[in-house]
Amino acid sequence: MLSSETDGRANSSQAAPMRSPESVAFEDAWNASRGGLVVPPRSAIDLRRFAPFAPWFAIIEPDPNAVVLPFRLTGSGFRDFFGQDLTGVDYLTLADPAIRQHAYDCVMACLDTPCGLWQSTPATTAEGGSINYEYTILPISKQDSAVDHIGIFVNFEAKPFDDLPGLARIERSTVWQWLDIGHGVPPASLTDGAPLG
Repeated sequence: MLSSETDGRANSSQAAPMRSPESVAFEDAWNASRGGLVVPPRSAIDLRRFAPFAPWFAIIEPDPNAVVLPFRLTGSGFRDFFGQDLTGVDYLTLADPAIRQHAYDCVMACLDTPCGLWQSTPATTAEGGSINYEYTILPISKQDSAVDHIGIFVNFEAKPFDDLPGLARIERSTVWQWLDIGHGVPPASLTDGAPLG
């Protein structure tokens, strides 16, 4: 569930939105699941630690040979929000076409470094309105060795919903930052320059 920032810089403004307590709690649960490994294996993402995040948790298995980010698991919140089960759907088909390559590149950077990513992102609803949400993205592995999947927790700014709005398109992020999980973050060249995406 990636987007790109609007101004080409990782946002460090003091006026920028802060990570929510839910985002930090998700990262804490992810850390507790590592068990001394670089990233937690998918098998360690269990309900004991992740129950509070389950409705808005998804796993994506990026294809290293094609620009696609297929969902492998999605919580019930995604089904309610999108009106369908997203398992097998390429996330990039839901995003603004202008940001698809950059979104893919950021996910691959999360796997290659490895590191996490946090962002605040608007989406346009089917009714023409806007809704803001935050992504917390952290790498995981299908097996104990390869860092080859990402886990995503989505936290909405306004909740609970009385009626979930339909989604028309995921827009460019308004603010984002890499999350250093002990291996550094991607080079500045990935975030320098004109608008990303």
